[in-house]
Amino acid sequence: MDPLKILKALSNPHRLNIILWLKSPEQEFGVQVHSKTLIDFPNSVSVKSIQQRCGVSQSSVSTFMRMLEHAELVESRKIDQYTYFRRNEEVIRKFGDWYNNEVSIHNDDIEKLLETVNIDTDNSHGNL
Repeated sequence: MDPLKILKALSNPHRLNIILWLKSPEQEFGVQVHSKTLIDFPNSVSVKSIQQRCGVSQSSVSTFMRMLEHAELVESRKIDQYTYFRRNEEVIRKFGDWYNNEVSIHNDDIEKLLETVNIDTDNSHGNL
């Protein structure tokens, strides 16, 4: 898992939306007609379905999906002549853990930070 690749991949609104939509594929895209996806590659969505939902060209969606796949956020599988994608939940979970541990501020960190702040309540200097 490369956090920089993931952050870069998610910095585009279309790519972020795709990842969010793929969290609930049936709700967001409907049931995928290709029966092999249910057995061989569950929770996956065709490029055509993603393209229709995004409202951009198929080449743009292909570029989006390549970047998401390069960041390991999605997995792909070719079934017959169609390509299907689904979220890579393991990498998404690892990224979430990394973000929570390395980037976000936890309550105990806030308490420590507040201890270092010196708030001047004396208004004699005219500053707030």
